[in-house]
Amino acid sequence: MRCVLPLVIFALAACSQQTPAEKAAADARAIAEVNAAQDVKPPAKPIAPQAIGFFDITQNKLSASGCNFVADGGGMGAVLLAQAERAVMKVGDKLVILAADKGSAALPQGAWSRYSGREYALTLTRIEGGKASKAGVVEMFDAKVTVTDPHDQVVYDARGQAQCKPM
Repeated sequence: MRCVLPLVIFALAACSQQTPAEKAAADARAIAEVNAAQDVKPPAKPIAPQAIGFFDITQNKLSASGCNFVADGGGMGAVLLAQAERAVMKVGDKLVILAADKGSAALPQGAWSRYSGREYALTLTRIEGGKASKAGVVEMFDAKVTVTDPHDQVVYDARGQAQCKPM
């Protein structure tokens, strides 16, 4: 501690001897360092959406027209419900609600291609050249879902099937 005190006093004396131009340059460097530190993105934290079950749907009144997305290799449960006003995912046993971007491309049964929320944003798109079928009012097609975090880093990306139907 005794060694540090003389260094601090010397540093303060050196600062007081700066010209206005030197002080301005030092301030600009300090501001640039702070800005650079604030621009650093934290590492992306991948998510693994869970299947949204019957009890999730009934207890939270999630029944509505729209598109359900089932990821390839993920079983039969939908990991995304894309509806006219909202999209719903289940992450870490918690339902995540995202608002519809009504300026994005329209999908069947009132769904949209983009949704956003506090924690995530997502896109649901048709895979060009993929399989598609229609049986009455139900439309199915090969689809892709990409979920990003608030720093536009991809945290989930999957291909699968979208099934769009009225409820």
